[in-house]
Amino acid sequence: MRRMFVAASLYAALVAGCATNQPQPQPRPATPAPYRVRETPPRRPEQPQERKAARTPNGDPAWIPSGGKISQRWTTVVVHHSATAKGSARSFDRFHRDKGWDELGYHFVIGNGTDTPDGMVEVGSRWHKQKHGAHCKTPDNYFNEHGIGICLVGDFTKTRPTARQLAALERLTGYLCERCGISPDRVVSHQAVNHKTACPGRFLPMSSLRRAVASASNPPY
Repeated sequence: MRRMFVAASLYAALVAGCATNQPQPQPRPATPAPYRVRETPPRRPEQPQERKAARTPNGDPAWIPSGGKISQRWTTVVVHHSATAKGSARSFDRFHRDKGWDELGYHFVIGNGTDTPDGMVEVGSRWHKQKHGAHCKTPDNYFNEHGIGICLVGDFTKTRPTARQLAALERLTGYLCERCGISPDRVVSHQAVNHKTACPGRFLPMSSLRRAVASASNPPY
């Protein structure tokens, strides 16, 4: 009887020992909440020509010279007023020829709504030929040889240019500076060059024009 009791006790102890050595069941991990991937459309790589298009002011096809190429001679833009209440490229061309010049001295004329529509940019024959100007005489003639002459119709010692004239001037000047590689600080008035005239008058804001051209040429990215 004693042997049977000992055997039973030994068996119970072995069973208990095996039970403690067996791996215990682990708690089941919580099921994660459904996760939805946020789909982001792929970013289209920026194209160099797109930045160039954004930087370059829109030009008029008529501003492209007849030969399709712009000379490398241009290093500055000279702004004038006509000092007359009305006028156009045609009337100024006739006036200049009467003075003995070969043709209109300016490269561009911007109308004020009298003889031509307000803000209309007329392209002179000198620009089509990429020919030197006859608008800004200096001892070395530099600003005729290398300056693009723009004349706005009006007398800006007395009145202001029209809003459309200023808008056209900013657009044209920005286009020329971009195409010719001219720095905005090289956009000058006739008076600043030769100091012998009031042209283009105190009511034409040259500093504002230069800032507008600089902003168009170098927008923030």
